[in-house]
Amino acid sequence: MRYKIQLETPNGWSDLRESSDGGPYETCFFPSRMAAVRAVEEFSELFENLETLRIVPASVPETENIYCGS
Repeated sequence: MRYKIQLETPNGWSDLRESSDGGPYETCFFPSRMAAVRAVEEFSELFENLETLRIVPASVPETENIYCGS
């Protein structure tokens, strides 16, 4: 089972995404829950004030896309 990280927003939950070379943002998937936990630990070392995060199965839908420029 694959997992992903979601960030809490004022309107729900948004998938953590990344972009390489200025391309479109794509959801970050992890091969295991432990891999996602390690990624969260790396984020917490870089940023002091992270939004609330959660690790969910890849099939859990996001309720808000914070990367959408609407």
